[in-house]
Amino acid sequence: MNGQEVALSGTGVLRTNSQTENRVNIRLGPSLSDGIITQGRDGDKVEIFSKSQPAGDTYTWYQIKFGSGANDIGWVREDVIRVNLNSNPNPSDTDTRLRFKTDSKTVRVYEEDGQVYMNVYDNRSQVTDPNGIAVARIPQIYRDDESISYIAHQDRFAYYVRFIPFGEIDFIISDRNNGNVRTQEQGFSASGTEYQR
Repeated sequence: MNGQEVALSGTGVLRTNSQTENRVNIRLGPSLSDGIITQGRDGDKVEIFSKSQPAGDTYTWYQIKFGSGANDIGWVREDVIRVNLNSNPNPSDTDTRLRFKTDSKTVRVYEEDGQVYMNVYDNRSQVTDPNGIAVARIPQIYRDDESISYIAHQDRFAYYVRFIPFGEIDFIISDRNNGNVRTQEQGFSASGTEYQR
C-alpha cells in the first residue's frame, strides 16, 4: 500500500494501547507527527472510511469518523482500533474449499456463484484483508502431482496457497513488483471440501 489510500466501509471500536490511559489519540493525518485533533475513549465506536500505510511506516492507519459533526474525521493507527469491515458473511462449510490457520493468519478459499475467492484474516490486527478477492487455480503440471494450488492478487501483493488433500499446506504472501516473499508459513487445523476429499 505504501502511501496509497484505499477506500473502505465499516466500523471500528477504539482500544487503548496503554496500561495507564483509557484514551486514544485521533490525528489530522496518518502519522505520529500529525497533530492530535481530539482523544477518543477505549470502547468508542467509529465509522471507517479508508486506510493507508505511509512509506516507511510498519503500521496501517485508518481514517475514521469519531463524532456527529461533518468535520469529525481523523486518523488512528491499527494498534488502537478493532476493525470490522463490511463484507459478506463467511461462506457455508459446503462452499468452503479450504480453510486453515497459520501462526499469523486464518485463510479461507471458497466458491460463490461459480467464482472462487479468498479471505485472509490477520490474527494480530483482527482485520480481514484481503476480503473476497478472486482466485485462480494453478493447473497441475505433472499427472501424479496430488497438490492443489491457488493464487490471488490484490494491490501489490500475491497470495499463494498450495496444499495436498489431508496433507501439508503452504501459504505465501509475496510482493508482485519484485517477487520478495513477505510471509511464508505452514498451515494447520485445515478443513474444507477440497482438503478432505
